Amino acid sequence: MKTYNKIKTLFVAGLLCMGLASCGDFLEIEPKTFVSEKNFWNEKSDVDNMVTGVYTKLQAQSVIERFIMWGETRSDNIIDGLNCERDDKNIYRTLQEQLLETNPYCNWQPIYAVINQCNTVIARAPEVNLKDPAYIESDMRATQAEMAFIRDLCYFYLVRAYKDVPYYTYPIQSDEEALPIAAARGDSIVDCLIEDLDTMVTFALKAYPKIDQNNDGVGRKYNSNCNRTTRNAIYALLADLCLWQGEYQRCIDYCQKVIDAKRQEYYDDFSSKQNQSTTITIVNGVMISASNNVEMYRWNQDKGQGYPLIPCFSNTSSSSNSSFGADFNSIFGGNGNSFESLFELCYNPSSSESGYLNNWACARLYGNYLAKDGGAKANKGQGYLGVADEIYTDLPNQTRKIFRNEYDCRFYTCMTPEKPDEYTSAYVAKYATEGVSVTANNKSNRTLQFMSENLALSTTTHPFNWIFYRLTDVMLMQAEALIELDPSEDNLNRAFGLIYAVNRRSIMAPTIGVSSVVTTNELKFGEFNTQETMRELCKAERRRELMFEGKRWFDMLRYYRQNEKLDQIPQKRLAEKITNPEKLYWPYYYLDLRNNDELEQKAAYSSKPVEEEETQE
Repeated sequence: MKTYNKIKTLFVAGLLCMGLASCGDFLEIEPKTFVSEKNFWNEKSDVDNMVTGVYTKLQAQSVIERFIMWGETRSDNIIDGLNCERDDKNIYRTLQEQLLETNPYCNWQPIYAVINQCNTVIARAPEVNLKDPAYIESDMRATQAEMAFIRDLCYFYLVRAYKDVPYYTYPIQSDEEALPIAAARGDSIVDCLIEDLDTMVTFALKAYPKIDQNNDGVGRKYNSNCNRTTRNAIYALLADLCLWQGEYQRCIDYCQKVIDAKRQEYYDDFSSKQNQSTTITIVNGVMISASNNVEMYRWNQDKGQGYPLIPCFSNTSSSSNSSFGADFNSIFGGNGNSFESLFELCYNPSSSESGYLNNWACARLYGNYLAKDGGAKANKGQGYLGVADEIYTDLPNQTRKIFRNEYDCRFYTCMTPEKPDEYTSAYVAKYATEGVSVTANNKSNRTLQFMSENLALSTTTHPFNWIFYRLTDVMLMQAEALIELDPSEDNLNRAFGLIYAVNRRSIMAPTIGVSSVVTTNELKFGEFNTQETMRELCKAERRRELMFEGKRWFDMLRYYRQNEKLDQIPQKRLAEKITNPEKLYWPYYYLDLRNNDELEQKAAYSSKPVEEEETQE
């Protein structure tokens, strides 16, 4: 429920959001000694309050900004946005691959603050289990699994950003405990994360109980069971970790657990709504049913069970429907928490509800940080990060290097043209617009057949949830693992079915000539029936599907790790500037080097910084 992340007047939750200046000798981890041992860690509510604080810290602008900067900014999706060079030189230098150890986005302190609080809850929860009969052992184990997931998710971000980082799983509660720690090997850390989560996952809740959030007598699922850690979220992270390590069979198995769970949820929902007049039909790879705006996509109805996804059109039975983007609006717009979501952080749902956090990280980096036409420094709705020109000119120039056809709804929903209907420049729409409507454009002088309308926000709210894992991400992880594990015909068939389902739901049909649009533009197995062609298809589909979601740079790093060839980093700036693989990772922050004498700067960054500016936090 949204109230879980609501910032109330809880004494502990408030204290958790205060300054982080203590323990500066090491990771600047906030000490917990301000909490009296006599009146804390005694009741279940104490644990609940600390868990609330963990989610609050994870939501912080400083955390989400780093996740975006580390996972997306250096990729081929992103260029500098409006006024970036003038107003934030640290972002601009990152985009130019001029990484300095004085860059504040190198500062990992906000992430370690989350990790340390997770460690504290995991270590202290057993004390409460012994003191409070209401906090039974299964509750304690579920709490520990929840905190282990968030801690290990943070460590995975750190490993992918820096490669080797300090790793610890005990709480640091005082300055005396904050001893220097050397960086551990990234691969060893990931192995530990896999072992940790594999042990913990069965203790996590499958789903949270229904609640009556508005006291109106209507039971609601706990934010679609995606705003808190569930088994599905942990399995998704385990799949991601295993894919990173090249443990392909384990990745496939973890992905399958998520896919099976979502299929079951779909069928349970459908069975509760079907009636004698309900007819299930398969039209062009889509199972048409009565299940809450979720349809079953399959490549071949004789192969596999299909994959439940939200269609890009709002009504599958209507041949007159000419508006698309329903999947985008459900997943990224409104209140989020869609059927497909596995784990996402919940932000302010509307300007009328007070006490919620806003997602200012996305507002600042992606757009609508200021109103489109307001203020002396108005940025026309753009953020400091812009869309690479090869993306927004892909269909208008008919290059089709990224999007295969003009019926791919994702081209129109993931970005917004700076000038209406003219893709001469564009800015990010994901996490920056309330909704989108893609409709047919009948003007004969337009290159494109379709136009999109994005809804701008006010300056007072930025309510978009940040999504860490969703179903199509997991499907494409499994496809990649199948392709890399064994390029047998069965595995390639299975991988193709996954990729096909993700791609098929984004084809804007059945509105305009259902059969001809689908037949002409759907993926065909005969064109991708080798390991190499299927591998490239999977990479391309991940880029299209997960564009601007903080995944692209990490995907590129993973492709590099498969054969350690720098040409696996398809980024035109990097082709000229990165010749040392160490430069694929961020340098350590200069203050961390100063405060932790066990930490040594990477050789590639060992030269003295060009200048030591005042850094912004």
